[in-house]
Amino acid sequence: MEEYYRERASEYDRFYHVPERQDDLARLKEWLITRVRGRTILEVAAGTGYWTEVAAGVAEAIVAIDINREMLELAAKRPLGPHVTLLTADAFALPEFAVTFDAGMAHLWWSHVERQRRQQFLTRFVAHLKPQTLLLMIDQNYVDGLSTPVSRQDEWGNQYTLRTLAGGTTFEIVKNYPRPGELQQGLESLCDDIDITQFTHFWALAARVRGR
Repeated sequence: MEEYYRERASEYDRFYHVPERQDDLARLKEWLITRVRGRTILEVAAGTGYWTEVAAGVAEAIVAIDINREMLELAAKRPLGPHVTLLTADAFALPEFAVTFDAGMAHLWWSHVERQRRQQFLTRFVAHLKPQTLLLMIDQNYVDGLSTPVSRQDEWGNQYTLRTLAGGTTFEIVKNYPRPGELQQGLESLCDDIDITQFTHFWALAARVRGR
């Protein structure tokens, strides 16, 4: 996965230019802006900073991390402002921070987390968030004819898909599209007030981190 996104960095934003996704993306931007206004945010798997830039216009501060330096170099070219910090770090091994955040974002990431590692990721992620604060996620639904088909499934139920980059290299990556009830079940051990909004191409989830 890390190698795939490192190689894909320069062409990644084409994903956001697909005409069929534009209505959903406009609605998702509004959804996100209303929830992050004035907040101090920890964002994991920030990629090229597409959603970082959306949130940066209204957030108090953002620390955005990604494991790929190549992705963050592209994010740094966006007009993010001095209140946004970009850090190279692993979402499964987050560093210590000087502050505790009052919002967490993980967009287009949950679908790449293996099902057997979801609780590990969530537990470490929410440990950096204040109790009763917001956890926000945006990710994809499977859309026939537009989404890359699932190529196989493993013993854990993880779905895989084959992705071919512009240079011709093909990668097999984890891409778990949500099953009915799965999003709620995946977060209910650590979060309350889980609210899921379904769009055509995407889903958006807002939940409140349970007090520890």
